[in-house]
Amino acid sequence: MPVFQSEQELYDVLGRFFEKVAETDESKELIASTELSPGYDAYVQYIFHKPEAKITWTHENGKLKIVCGETALRPELIFEQTADVGHKFWLGKLDLQQALARQQIKVQGPLVNALKVLPQLDAIYPAYRDYLQEIGRSDLLP
Repeated sequence: MPVFQSEQELYDVLGRFFEKVAETDESKELIASTELSPGYDAYVQYIFHKPEAKITWTHENGKLKIVCGETALRPELIFEQTADVGHKFWLGKLDLQQALARQQIKVQGPLVNALKVLPQLDAIYPAYRDYLQEIGRSDLLP
């Protein structure tokens, strides 16, 4: 049985978590230090399967903005995976390089940009666990 039963549940959990992450100092620093290549207006888009969903990270007024659902934004980097793989990744239970090698996560765009932010992810993994407990979804914890 999949972790998320619907697109809306995925947005309610992962989408809201990403919105919380967007407010952190680390995210603000990341935005300040990252420049999008010409022709792109979003940093990253996560395409999920089972259930089908999209979450895009863009910017607005110097802040990270999270867009759930379909959008006309053009992301520089796209990660495609099942929702279960995405959930496992944000829990810190899935190594990105191994997941890419095993095709559990497919990437389009400059992977070097994704690898640059890997060190910052170590601070986010425990925050996702804490967030799940905070919103009463400890049933999603392993």
